[in-house]
Amino acid sequence: MRRTLFAILLAVGASGCGGDPKPLPMAATLESSRETLLLVLDGWKAGKTFQELNAGSPPVQFIDDDLNRGSKLADYRIEGEGQTRGTGYSYIVVLKVQDKDGKTRDKKVAYAVTTDPKRSVTREDRQP
Repeated sequence: MRRTLFAILLAVGASGCGGDPKPLPMAATLESSRETLLLVLDGWKAGKTFQELNAGSPPVQFIDDDLNRGSKLADYRIEGEGQTRGTGYSYIVVLKVQDKDGKTRDKKVAYAVTTDPKRSVTREDRQP
């Protein structure tokens, strides 16, 4: 009985478990990710909330702590091209943010962007 069980486990282990793992497919293209990033940044600059962006057409989940705290986006500048990160793209953006107290400051941030199956833009420096 033990030999039979051992033989079965050995056969199962050798029949495809392991080997080279296949990479996950990309969840965005360079073009679709940049278009999505522009959509949310332009929307924030125009005064939209994350709820409005999520309910928009196309809907985009946008997670940014400055937006969630009520800061206004006065301007932004995307630095360079997006770089692959995981299954999406990462972009460096310089934001000119106006806090609730009226102070304006520049900050350099990175956003992770995916577009498939849903459009999503997330600040990479978020704190849990």
